[in-house]
Amino acid sequence: MNREQKMAWMMVICSCTGVVLSVITVTILYFRVGFPRAWAGLAFMALAGFGGLAPLIFKKDPGPVQFDERDRLIQLYATRAGFLASYCVFGMLAMGIWIYHGPDKLINVNTLPQIWMGAFITAFFVQSLATLVLYGKDHKTPEGGAA
Repeated sequence: MNREQKMAWMMVICSCTGVVLSVITVTILYFRVGFPRAWAGLAFMALAGFGGLAPLIFKKDPGPVQFDERDRLIQLYATRAGFLASYCVFGMLAMGIWIYHGPDKLINVNTLPQIWMGAFITAFFVQSLATLVLYGKDHKTPEGGAA
């Protein structure tokens, strides 16, 4: 497993942990104190930020070649997938809120950072997931089995 895969795994694990803990906490707080105070459970989404520390934790691989053309192409496709997913999430959230509130009502300005954070986490999560999928495609055993 190379450095890119390790960093992708860390981002996937941190993001999933943050989302799961946030959903559980918001659900529990909803039944105990109700909304809007239950939204404080979204603070666990900050755990996804620890995935950004992966370049500091995983040092560069030893050896003369650390990143080749295949790795660059995988990162290009993964980055494109991440930004496409982020754009779709941002669009769905923005239009969903507009449809929910209607064109004549005002939207609370505190909603904007939440929309941005959802798109941000989606971009990095999908990029990491696509990186793992694309690297996994190259390491499958051929039909005849191992030689």
